[in-house]
Amino acid sequence: MNQETLDSVLKILKTRQQDLRNYFSSRGTDCYRIFNRSFANLPLLIDRYGNYIHLSILEGPEKLVLSAAELKKIAGVLYCPMDRLIVKQRQSLKDHEQYTPLGDDQDQLVVHENDLKFQVNLRDYIDTGLFLDHRLTREMVREECFDLSVLNLFSYTGSFSVYAASGGAKRITTVDLSAPYLEQAKNNFRLNDFLPGAFEFVQADVFQFLEDAAGKKDKWDLIILDPPTFSNSRKMERTLKIQNDYKELIEACCKVMKGSGHLLFSNNQSDFRFHKKDFPAGLQIDEITKKTTDEDFKNKPSHKCWVITGFFQGKNGHEGSSRKAPRSSGNRRPDRGRQTRS
Repeated sequence: MNQETLDSVLKILKTRQQDLRNYFSSRGTDCYRIFNRSFANLPLLIDRYGNYIHLSILEGPEKLVLSAAELKKIAGVLYCPMDRLIVKQRQSLKDHEQYTPLGDDQDQLVVHENDLKFQVNLRDYIDTGLFLDHRLTREMVREECFDLSVLNLFSYTGSFSVYAASGGAKRITTVDLSAPYLEQAKNNFRLNDFLPGAFEFVQADVFQFLEDAAGKKDKWDLIILDPPTFSNSRKMERTLKIQNDYKELIEACCKVMKGSGHLLFSNNQSDFRFHKKDFPAGLQIDEITKKTTDEDFKNKPSHKCWVITGFFQGKNGHEGSSRKAPRSSGNRRPDRGRQTRS
């Protein structure tokens, strides 16, 4: 990085850190994105997790190399000791590849988001255990789920489920293919004084789970579908590619959604295209990405999000009255084995 670029980045970091700390501290949040490829499209992501800085160098047309001296300056402007600066190199995966663990220190850190607690691991894996970009979506779930049944698919470490428990959901079903992720989800419940035994944690292939649930006529009021862009886990009978498979997944979700319910569908594929014409007219599909994008991601949103209501006609489907789309929390506070994200 040349000196002029470095000076610009350091200036941005200093300003952003101050602004975002003020913005999030009153919201009970100490984890947020500071740099989101915010200058000259540098392939660089910088996140704060409590007293740690998590820096990711992305694969790009030109390889970005940061020297020890440059890293020291970045840490300094963010008031971060060098031993709390975590640096990772991300690479794009080919279809047959999977990310492998970076280590096995199991160095767990507890961070806070909207007054809830989450366990993250900054060193051992490419992803940390908490996707920061869905902070507002999770808050939306908390505000809308009281006395509802909630199904969280591709749940990862269960952050949406924790918000549902905080919001008073009467039933929460958390589904993921990974036993370690589900165990961490249970730990996140315990951190927030919720008893995991009072809720359902299911280790399963989501496609198979939805087929079985439809066969049993099991249904939920609110379904969260936030799949990875790509997954080729050995435990799955098929490879998931979200652009190819999203229609099948949404239709399968609609078959287990109550007539008055709604589905939140999201993914982080940058060039993803949603073709509404491929779905039955009975479904109301509204994009809400702007409402689910918080202050630290506004310059480059990391996901796209839709709310789907209405009815789906088909085998094991349902017909029901449509429900209004969920309210967005927007910026109302303080008034109140997968392809990784950027």
